[in-house]
Amino acid sequence: MKKLETLKLDFRDPYVKDLASKIVFLDIETSLVTAKVFSTGNQYIKANQLQDTTKILTVAYGTLADLHTKGRKGVTVLSNRHSKTFKKEPHNDKELLEALWPVLDNAEVIVAHNASFDEGWLLGRYVELGMKLPSKFFTFCTYQNLRPFRMTSKKLDELSKNLIGTSKLPTDFALWERCSRGEIEAFKEMEAYNVGDVYDTLYKLWLRTAYYNANKAIDFANPESSLVQCKVDGQYLVDYGEYLNRSNGLRYLQYKNPRSGQVYVDRYNTKSKKAGIGLIRPR
Repeated sequence: MKKLETLKLDFRDPYVKDLASKIVFLDIETSLVTAKVFSTGNQYIKANQLQDTTKILTVAYGTLADLHTKGRKGVTVLSNRHSKTFKKEPHNDKELLEALWPVLDNAEVIVAHNASFDEGWLLGRYVELGMKLPSKFFTFCTYQNLRPFRMTSKKLDELSKNLIGTSKLPTDFALWERCSRGEIEAFKEMEAYNVGDVYDTLYKLWLRTAYYNANKAIDFANPESSLVQCKVDGQYLVDYGEYLNRSNGLRYLQYKNPRSGQVYVDRYNTKSKKAGIGLIRPR
């Protein structure tokens, strides 16, 4: 059986090109927090047991346009080690968040794995710092996109190994401990780890799995186009006969993406006046 190919977009299309500049692939790394506890083992730790609060250590990001044209060099990384206050406060993330703010404000879509984590911490830090929140953006989660499918593990590293043959850079808990101590070399290692997460795993995983859940896909179909397009890659669809809905006995027009094989069905049956005007949904 023919394998489903990875996502291919026509970057010559002005609509795709413009949208690609507003889609940001992003990954963050957060700091450890120190807590006062009586013993080891699973336990509920109260806020008053914490000696510090979670901060952002590094952020790596790249637009779809930059990742497509520049590869790994299309990833930008922000790190606290460049902060003016780094020597005294290695976890002061205010300058990092200020630099990231326009990126989020201009984005239409943020792509991340377990995206609620990245989005939640970033927006939470803006709230804690009393900063204005960036403009709202749509969050696409590569983890939630695979929710309908049973797999041994949906952790980013395991998905990358199993689906695209790449892996995250090896690291361990000690790296976060070294960052806690403000070691510059540790921050450099964290930055490299962060960049790899964005390009070698997140971005390539998205390309590999984009077709599998058309209902959740980022929509590359130009709303101003007079031709019916695939929601996933903007490819023009071709007529694919009719579909008989056995539950109601009605027939519906079908369309097919010739590149991916993805089939769409008209929302309205052939007897409806709205049939054939391009209102479709993935089958």
